[in-house]
Amino acid sequence: MSEGIPGFDGAADLSPDAWRVRVGAFEGPLDLLLHLVRVNELDVRDLPIAEVARQYQEYLDLMRELNLEVAGEYLVMAATLLHIKSRMLLPAESSGAEEAQEDPRAALVDQLVEYQRVKQAAEGLAALDSARSLVWTRPGKVPAEFEGEETIAADVFDLLRAFRVLLERLGEEARLRLPRDRISIADRISWLVARLGKSGAASFSELFEALAGRAERIATFLAVLEMVRLGLIAAYQRRPFEDLYLVWRGGARPGPDGTA
Repeated sequence: MSEGIPGFDGAADLSPDAWRVRVGAFEGPLDLLLHLVRVNELDVRDLPIAEVARQYQEYLDLMRELNLEVAGEYLVMAATLLHIKSRMLLPAESSGAEEAQEDPRAALVDQLVEYQRVKQAAEGLAALDSARSLVWTRPGKVPAEFEGEETIAADVFDLLRAFRVLLERLGEEARLRLPRDRISIADRISWLVARLGKSGAASFSELFEALAGRAERIATFLAVLEMVRLGLIAAYQRRPFEDLYLVWRGGARPGPDGTA
C-alpha cells in the first residue's frame, strides 16, 4: 500500500507499540518555547515561568501518550524550567549593599531571544519566495478557493495543539491511550495520499472529524507527522489559530487511487 513513498519503509512494524515519530526531526525544545510564547502572546523577556513550565510539560505528556520519540534535549529543558521555577519561588536574599539579584530566567531568555532572532532571519529568507511556491508544488493547480491568498506555515506543535483541541471538542478522553489493536500506519499514509489526490488539500478538522474514532484518529495523526517529516505534505493556516490545512507536496499530485 505504501510502496513508492520516498523515505518510507512499508515493510516496517507499524503497530502503535512499535511506531516512533522522532520529534527532533521537526523542531527542538526552543521551538516549543517559542511556540508557547506565540500562542500565549507572551513577552519573551519576561516569561511567566510557572505557566510556561506547566504548558511545556503538557506538550511532553501529549507527545509521550502519542508514542512519539522525545529527544533527551526536551527532558533537559523541562528540568531547566523546573529549576528556574524553584529558584524564583525562593525568597530573595537580603544584602546590606542591596545588590541587584540575578534573574534566574536570564540565561534562558538570552538563549531564547538569540534563537528567535536567527529563526526570524531564516524565515525572512524563505519569505523571499511566494507563499504559494513554498506550499504548492504544481503552479496553476491551486484550488480556486485559495487563489491569491497568503498562508502561514504550521509546525509540529501547531499540529499537536490542533489535534488536542480537536479531541477535546469531540469529547475524547482527556488522556490518550493507544489502542491495543495493530493499526497499520502504512495504510493510513496510503489513505492520506489518496485523499489528498482528490483536491491537493484538506481541512485538518474536517479530515479527522470524519474518522470513525479515537484509535483511527491517532493512527492517522501519526501518519500525518511522518508525511510532514518526509516532505510529502505541508501544514498551513490562513491566520493564527484558525483551522489547519494539509497540502500535498510529494511531486506530481497522486490520482484518486494513490498513484502518480
